[in-house]
Amino acid sequence: MGNRREYLINAIVEICGKLDRKGWVANHDGNVTVLFEDTLLATPTAESKADIVSEMVLTLDMEGKKLHGIGKPFSEVKLHLAAYRVRDDIGAVVHAHPPFAMARGLVGGDFEVSVPEAVVSIGDVIPVAPYVMPGSVENDRVVGEMLSRCDVFMMAGNGVLSVGRDVKEAYLRMELLEHLLKIDYYAKSMGTVMTLPFEDKQKLLEKRASIGLGPKGVSVPAAPVKHVSQKDVLKDLIAEEIKKVLKEK
Repeated sequence: MGNRREYLINAIVEICGKLDRKGWVANHDGNVTVLFEDTLLATPTAESKADIVSEMVLTLDMEGKKLHGIGKPFSEVKLHLAAYRVRDDIGAVVHAHPPFAMARGLVGGDFEVSVPEAVVSIGDVIPVAPYVMPGSVENDRVVGEMLSRCDVFMMAGNGVLSVGRDVKEAYLRMELLEHLLKIDYYAKSMGTVMTLPFEDKQKLLEKRASIGLGPKGVSVPAAPVKHVSQKDVLKDLIAEEIKKVLKEK
């Protein structure tokens, strides 16, 4: 039987390497945590993700205080703690600054997913959380609100926060968001980006829910009620009368 703690630490190191190679972090950007029993395994502060090795991964309590390891906890650990508190299905959190997602967060405006398969994977709308000063207690409320709707979201001025049942899933959700935003950027330079028909989006979201993806309690949106004006009713009545006259002839 393998050592699960060692396995999770190695997974953190692997994800840190991917974040660096993708160019999603610079300097000391980014942080990764994984839930292990009643503790957190976490990357240390003030270290490039390219330099992270297993011996550097910290063990923290669920208040963010260091129990074991070399180095100090990162200052934004409260973002991660807020995520674990709001949903009991979260096993890992990844925070990084992918360029396209970072740029979209600075511009603002929720991102509507137009690729069908991606709707199943990460949902139909990826929100941008409003700007909050890093370290502010307001971050707890913002993280809780965002993660009640989605598994990955952009933060104005602070990159992307992504969660998963494990660290690989959290990373892959961030990877997919960055990929979609890059496609969206190029598509908009070519013309108008298509939107998915509402009925198709409903089916895709139902599929997402049926395989256990997404926050619990998020319902599939109901079809919009079509407003029928008096003008439309009159047109229909006239059309019916014309049909009757034609049949009589």
